[in-house]
Amino acid sequence: MKQQITAETNPVRPPTQPSTSGPVDTATLELLRSWRLQDATDNPAELRAAEQELIEFKEAMNDSRAASGEPRLYS
Repeated sequence: MKQQITAETNPVRPPTQPSTSGPVDTATLELLRSWRLQDATDNPAELRAAEQELIEFKEAMNDSRAASGEPRLYS
């Protein structure tokens, strides 16, 4: 008989913070920062287009999961 796993038997641990004692990949962090700055916008048309793209992505993910009998990811 399998033991039922509950929050009491397997408590959820909070995510750990990255260690500050290890090396920091500043080049990668700077690259990611530059990409965020390049993609940043306050243009309403671009924001609406991005929101529509996200909606379509979520629908496609849910549709493919439903076709294979899996539960929806997005509501």
